[in-house]
Amino acid sequence: MKTYQLIQACVISAATLAACLTATHAAEQFMVVPSPSDLTWGDTGPQFPNTQVVILEGDPGNPGPVTLRFRCPANYKFFPHTHPGPERVTVLKGAMLIAIGPKYDASALKEVKVGGYMVIPTEAPHYGECRGDTIIEIHTTGPLGTTYVNASEDPSKK
Repeated sequence: MKTYQLIQACVISAATLAACLTATHAAEQFMVVPSPSDLTWGDTGPQFPNTQVVILEGDPGNPGPVTLRFRCPANYKFFPHTHPGPERVTVLKGAMLIAIGPKYDASALKEVKVGGYMVIPTEAPHYGECRGDTIIEIHTTGPLGTTYVNASEDPSKK
């Protein structure tokens, strides 16, 4: 158990350091998040109900680098959707099952565990599930947006 906690602490520390280095390169001001407990999470909105987000760096409504963390509950399923920018994703807690494609196919899902990394290209339809309480860190570019491949699967339309 101590090994897992040490690995988790190292992953979170490395992710925080990466976010800070990105911020100093892309932003005009220095930023530090000393501890994950210092973050203020907010509701993600109707397109991803029952999930939370925190913006670490950048303005999600304008062009430029954006770093955020996304938290989803155990067994959360999200259907094929796209984003206007690429996503570089690190799993910080839990596990993410992810696949690329316009139709949900559970047999295509690949598990990405704590410390795992994935890249989702611009406008690539992707879908998946969260295993356990899951937190991922995403590095992308603004402005942010989400378009579901099948509008009937968009939770905000229900």
